[in-house]
Amino acid sequence: MRGEFVKRRLHLEVVDKLGLPDENRRVQILQLHTAKMKELKLLETDVDLTDVAARTKNYTGAEIEGLVRAALSTAVSRFIQLNTNFEISIDPEAVENIVIRQEDFYYALGYDIKPAFGRSDDNLDVYVANGIVPWSNQVQRLLDDGRLLFDQTRTQDITGPITVLLEGPVGSGKTTLAVQMALNSDFPFVKMCSPENMIGFIKSAKCQTIKKIFDDADKSELSCIIVDDIERLLDYVAIGPRFSNTVLQALLVLLKKKLRKARKLTVIGTTSCRDVLETMGIVEAFNTVIHVSSLSSIDHLKAVFQEVKLFDADEIKQIERNIGQQRLFVGIKKLLVMAEMAVQTNKRDRVDKFLSLLEDEKWYTII
Repeated sequence: MRGEFVKRRLHLEVVDKLGLPDENRRVQILQLHTAKMKELKLLETDVDLTDVAARTKNYTGAEIEGLVRAALSTAVSRFIQLNTNFEISIDPEAVENIVIRQEDFYYALGYDIKPAFGRSDDNLDVYVANGIVPWSNQVQRLLDDGRLLFDQTRTQDITGPITVLLEGPVGSGKTTLAVQMALNSDFPFVKMCSPENMIGFIKSAKCQTIKKIFDDADKSELSCIIVDDIERLLDYVAIGPRFSNTVLQALLVLLKKKLRKARKLTVIGTTSCRDVLETMGIVEAFNTVIHVSSLSSIDHLKAVFQEVKLFDADEIKQIERNIGQQRLFVGIKKLLVMAEMAVQTNKRDRVDKFLSLLEDEKWYTII
């Protein structure tokens, strides 16, 4: 156990000093670890090491070696049989036909070997599990702005991170949009810096955690960090008001930190308290600020319900007649929660229940 820990620490220190291998170097590493297999004719003709190298962004040399071993293990497992008595049997003649296919590398990439400095897609997918609801043209404009942001990061020769702050009301979908932008970018390193992962942390531990995320990002050529719910990250409380100045100063420094040569970073922040962050001086630390709106008209509601299919056409018309020209102010997340609650009632009462929930929450006003 101790030996493995020391070995891992030495490995990470080497990565920290030398950085991660680029694509050409990854091809060379793959060729090195598959040379004997090629000599023994264990590689199928469909194996394309250049393609594997392109898919192993942010993999260290040791992780690529592990990937080759995992692919070999997958190939061998095809000839292992488990009978009804749970006894393992291997066909001696079949063993002579063992070859590693391209699909074995793909399987190892998908299930066996994950890069220590890679994307946390499994965690990020939670935030976009229900997809993006295009309730107005603004949603697509925001995603387009995100694409332009990452294009700027790729092409511009700058020494600091490209930063954008998504600000808007609670429940307007800022986190979902930020994650979708990051996933669309196809950057090899995407990490979420969220207060929900730092519950109970003291100030110094929180600062170290945030710093480590930024340090890890600096090991990749193209990186994205999502700093979610910044006011919660700063322990902001309106009563007082109170917040952690230690974490604030750390974040201000990291947002303006100079990057190493050939390193490019995009930072997407989210907040529901722009005015508060302005007084703290953190809004001006971002290059760009983008407003994320709530739904404000019956057309927006209709677009949502037509997309998610919670209400049928007659029910949508009934909702439209009741709301009429009243001004709405409701976040997409809150709207979906209320709609999903309403559809749990009897069909004849669903519309009335939804309208009463809207009224109780004071999500609309008469013009």
